[in-house]
Amino acid sequence: MIFAFCHDWNRLAKLYRTKEAPPLNFSRMQIGCVGLIDYKGTLNVGITPQGIYLSIFPLFSFGLTPLLIPWSAIRKIEPANQLFIKRFRLYLSSPKVTLILSRDILEPAKEFLAAQGFEWI
Repeated sequence: MIFAFCHDWNRLAKLYRTKEAPPLNFSRMQIGCVGLIDYKGTLNVGITPQGIYLSIFPLFSFGLTPLLIPWSAIRKIEPANQLFIKRFRLYLSSPKVTLILSRDILEPAKEFLAAQGFEWI
């Protein structure tokens, strides 16, 4: 169970592990997906000029290190709405893992995503 929980996160950590402190606009206990795992209220997300900062609420992190995924690693974005929640699916180029984050969380990233050629939907 723990292996399945950690698999995609650990794949990302091989490339995007960070020791940086969380950014000022750090949102705690958010809902989102990393790969096939849905982090319901345990995902922490921050937006920086360098990329998307992700971590897991410490009580549930099981040793998963924080990540800083650069904007350049995103190859495609599409809507992934669920009922009344506007969300986006972000496809990463390497490793081939998807992230699903709410529009509200990604709002501060508009300019960074536009610089990568993505239109804000």
